[in-house]
Amino acid sequence: MDRKVVELWQAGDWKTFCEMLPLYNEKCWGEGGMHDTAMLLGALGWDRYEGKAEVTTPYFGSSGTGQINAIFPVTPLPA
Repeated sequence: MDRKVVELWQAGDWKTFCEMLPLYNEKCWGEGGMHDTAMLLGALGWDRYEGKAEVTTPYFGSSGTGQINAIFPVTPLPA
């Protein structure tokens, strides 16, 4: 499931991811209740975020959870 989520992020399918986030957390035991992901997406505009995640390291296991390092690009707002 984690790998599917990363695919959604890379495709920029934030609508699908945001809709499934509560169930993903519940069924897949998201680390820390997925609060870090929810806060990041909240700052980026939630399901209106238009960027695509750029994965900089492949998926790896760490302390019982899957991890990646990713960049979430932002476009400056017009002045």
